[in-house]
Amino acid sequence: MLTELSFLGACNQVGSSGILVDTRTEKILMDYGLKLQDKPIQYPEEVDIRLNSVLLTHAHLDHSGAIPYLFHQGQKCPVIGQEISRPLSKMLWLDSIKIAKMEGEKCKFNNNDVKMAVKKYQAVSYRKPFKIGRVAATSYDAGHIPGSSMFLLEINGKKILYTGDFNTEDTRLIAGCDWNIPEPDVLITESTYGGKEHPDREQEERKFIQLVKDTLANDGVMIVSSFAIARSQEALLILDSYGIKSPVYIDGMTQKATEIISNYPHLQKEYNSVNNAITRMGVKFVEHPAQRKKIIKNPCVVVTTSGMLSGGAVVYYLKKLHGREDCSLALTGFQVPDTEGDRLLKTGRYVHDDVDVRVDMNVEKFDFSAHASDTDLVNFIGKVNAKKVFCIHGDNTKGFAEELRSHGIDAEAPSRGDNYRV
Repeated sequence: MLTELSFLGACNQVGSSGILVDTRTEKILMDYGLKLQDKPIQYPEEVDIRLNSVLLTHAHLDHSGAIPYLFHQGQKCPVIGQEISRPLSKMLWLDSIKIAKMEGEKCKFNNNDVKMAVKKYQAVSYRKPFKIGRVAATSYDAGHIPGSSMFLLEINGKKILYTGDFNTEDTRLIAGCDWNIPEPDVLITESTYGGKEHPDREQEERKFIQLVKDTLANDGVMIVSSFAIARSQEALLILDSYGIKSPVYIDGMTQKATEIISNYPHLQKEYNSVNNAITRMGVKFVEHPAQRKKIIKNPCVVVTTSGMLSGGAVVYYLKKLHGREDCSLALTGFQVPDTEGDRLLKTGRYVHDDVDVRVDMNVEKFDFSAHASDTDLVNFIGKVNAKKVFCIHGDNTKGFAEELRSHGIDAEAPSRGDNYRV
């Protein structure tokens, strides 16, 4: 009996991931995320059948963000993923509701839907198979953020591997992905950095640390703008590894994310490395907004959200420090086109809600990505050796599929709403 794959989102774009696997007896949804940069926020295609389960690769909103909406529509199925993804996803889901209210946007789910999604969450362990009806499923470490998974489904003697987001290389926070995976018949792979390479990681770290040291030497404040989950903790580990001793603060959602990740020390490359770094540096948490005015009176480092300057605590710091040439802003990841961070890099101005200021701070972007580069993608896909490859979750999935075909790989880039029988 043929299994049908339906691609509900993340087709030739990053965001709103969702893949429906229909075996005729089991209906399994892999991820159900949002594309936050679109206004209104883009959801994947609607799911109009009763699901047996949702498999969540990791907590980032472009993969998890629309899951509560499924429960708003009356789904009753379990959500299955690594244990750490439960509190991380809950944090982001509740924040989505809060931000939607603040910005006057419509959110398709509410607090009760989040409660149901959390209640229905079932944790699994890496490399321990579990059953969804007649389907055997196994979670493998994807090396992207703590708890990120690839899912292998075994259906009627055929194997389907979905990577979610993955990284083949170690970062300071976590080890790279698991390579020892049974050879699948079908591979569904992310393509975020298809056609692109990362700069040398050590050189990026050294450039970042030099900016930090120069800023502190000038009696300035160093603002490190990061994504709350994984990137902020990576930044802390880099600061610690280079012996930064100036006062270091954590602000915004980074605080909650750091507390959650610290509760899972075994998922870190070096056991409990985040807590150890916080202790060594004497990192302090900004418990109340009133503290911000006090801490920026003296040289310090503040690691805070958001990673693309689209809200969060970083807005306060940019309002207060934008005119100071002795202060610096480090953007620690990719800036999606037309986000506040992208516009700042292009125009030198920070525009957000009622804020429109020229930024005289030193502003630099660093590539601390947790995605596989083009070379790493091609190497991993070659090693996996699937008979058929579907490329999703990238701005140029069609170009990446063409690149794979040039290597003799049967690759295709589906469009949103496409169905395939395998």
